[in-house]
Amino acid sequence: MQSKSPNPVVSPAAEHRSQSDRRKTPTSVWRAFLPNGRRLRSRRRHEHCRPYFVDRYSSAMFLGVVMLILATLIDAILTVQILRAGGEEVNPLMDRLLNHSLEAFVLGKYLLTVLGLPLLLIFKNHYLFGTRLRVGHLVPAAVALYGLLIAYQLVLMHQCGGW
Repeated sequence: MQSKSPNPVVSPAAEHRSQSDRRKTPTSVWRAFLPNGRRLRSRRRHEHCRPYFVDRYSSAMFLGVVMLILATLIDAILTVQILRAGGEEVNPLMDRLLNHSLEAFVLGKYLLTVLGLPLLLIFKNHYLFGTRLRVGHLVPAAVALYGLLIAYQLVLMHQCGGW
């Protein structure tokens, strides 16, 4: 009969590990809300071909989010100026908020943008409808569309004499 040793032989590398291997489970969706993340992108080629979560974001993505928020606020300001010059709001939801109050309009426009941003950031590396486009591409696309909208509003203000 063999006796079992109370202290099995353990490799030196295994002795220093205080927790299980983190690579065995994917990054949680909720890690995006913690400030101490380390994963900025996938490190392995095969991981990049499928959706993955990260717990840090690039400075370019941060800049895109800030630009999107600023563009939303600029759009609200220009919309108010156009309305004062005799224009009309064509978006029924925004028109309803404008009929309530100017503060409700600006706050509603801001909240509609800001409340969707966490989902865009969390799922930024997920593909859209089986295409090569990822959810994260929506942020610069929205900034570009707001840029076109703001340019159009500036042209309208110039034509209406709103300056």
